[in-house]
Amino acid sequence: MNAMINHPDQIRRRILRIHGSFLLVLTTINTVLAMVGWATGKGPFALWHEEPFAAVGLFQAYLIMFVVGIALWFGSSQEKNLWRWNLVGLLAHLPPLAVNFIFADLFTSYHFEGTSIFSIVLHTVWICIETFAILYRGQTRQIVTSP
Repeated sequence: MNAMINHPDQIRRRILRIHGSFLLVLTTINTVLAMVGWATGKGPFALWHEEPFAAVGLFQAYLIMFVVGIALWFGSSQEKNLWRWNLVGLLAHLPPLAVNFIFADLFTSYHFEGTSIFSIVLHTVWICIETFAILYRGQTRQIVTSP
């Protein structure tokens, strides 16, 4: 029996699952922390207790990225054209990355420079990883197995 192993798709699938899992965990943690800050004025998002309207956008952003994490998991189970799902993963990071640059002065005025830098690094890393997955060609290998 002969089987074909598509190495590029294995890499893409693995990246999609890691990325999806990462998004599910991180967005859940951040949503809970933002909710605690909004409701009690405690924790890393305590500021949102005084600025509750701003918390709305933060909740939306985190929950949209949660949905992207689910989509990446579903996409990772596709038989072919996984690169399209890697593109979804890449594109999801462009708006938050852009926001960090567009509103850099606002982040600074609220003393969130460190958070902004961390966010820039995080989104850039995922953009690079997904770009690698999209461009990776590798080789498809044929494996001969005994009956």
